[in-house]
Order: sequence, then structure tokens, then C-alpha cells
Amino acid sequence: MSRIILAHGNFRGTERSGLKWFWQKTAGPQEPPRGVVVEAGVPPQERVDRLPLPEILFARHYHAFADLPDDPELMSALLAWARSPDFLRDLPRQSARRFLARAQGAAGSVEEQCLTAFFKVLHSEITRRMYLEGARHREGVVGIRLRLRDPATAGSAAQALVSDDAHGLGPGIYPLNAVPENPEPGREHPFIIQIVTKKDLSQ
Repeated sequence: MSRIILAHGNFRGTERSGLKWFWQKTAGPQEPPRGVVVEAGVPPQERVDRLPLPEILFARHYHAFADLPDDPELMSALLAWARSPDFLRDLPRQSARRFLARAQGAAGSVEEQCLTAFFKVLHSEITRRMYLEGARHREGVVGIRLRLRDPATAGSAAQALVSDDAHGLGPGIYPLNAVPENPEPGREHPFIIQIVTKKDLSQ
């Protein structure tokens, strides 16, 4: 059973074959791979033009993140930044520093620590969506199992999602077309996600 831990945008246990949608072959000289994307088996020279971050999901986390101002221009700038393929090239703190170094106006007044924490949330959401999309291309996958990344700090909604058997597949198991969204807006995704196959269910 493969799994991914959604913490700081890092993949663990994913297969390159499951991320075909994320690859983009390019011609010419290629830079040496680096950053957390490489840990996912997707070097920088093979990334797509835009990362999978729906605006409605971004806004949900932004408005739940109390330390960020209600500023439409800042929201727009951060959304564009987080959708750029370079967003996963660095760890959240490095990405925050790069953003602030280029920021203008109100965007430049955001604290680095605040922006780092927000980028950790976005990293976890983007890598989660990449992993789920990859799972759809794997033969025999029926769904995913949710486990708590840190049971001691998980909220009641997250605890309920790992214990409920809403689809008759077992506690915390969801078909790929019914995977719950992050129940804690403004916070990193609280789950470890594991692929569940037909073989797993038959054991």
C-alpha cells in the first residue's frame, strides 16, 4: 500500500508512473534537479505550466488564516505565486523569502514567518491533489485511506473522517471521487493518505 505524508509538500512512497499528468518534456539544456519536487520524482525540467490549486480552495485557506490581511491584491499575488511551477521547487520558507524579495506594496509587509506557515498549508494541498490525480492512473486502485498525521492535535472533524465508514469500504476509506477536503481551513492537511487497492480490501 503506497502512502503520502502531507507535511511541508513532501511525497513519500509515490510512483513516478502515477504522476504522468505532471510531466512536461522540454528541449535544450536542463538544470540539475533540486528541491522538494525532486523528492516526488518530478524534476524541475518536467513540470507543468501551472500547479493544481483551485482559486476557491486557495480563498478558503486564505480567509481562514487569521494573520493575513483582507487584501485582494495580496490574494491575487499569492495565488499566482502558488500556482507557478517554481512554488514547489523550494521549501515553504525559501519560497516565502523569494516572494517577499519581489513583493511590492502591502504584499511586502507580510511577516516571513506568517507567509512560511501559509505556504506550508498550500504545499500540503497541492501535493495532496497531485497524489490523488496520480492514484487515478494506477490499475486496481479503489480509493484512499485517511490516517491522522498527528492524533494529539487533530480536530474532531478530522478524527471523524478517519473513523467513519461512509462508503462501506472500511473506516477512513474513501473512493477517489469522494475524497474529503481538508476539514481544517488555514491549517496543513491533517492526514496521511494511503492508496487502497482491490487486493487490500480482499485481505
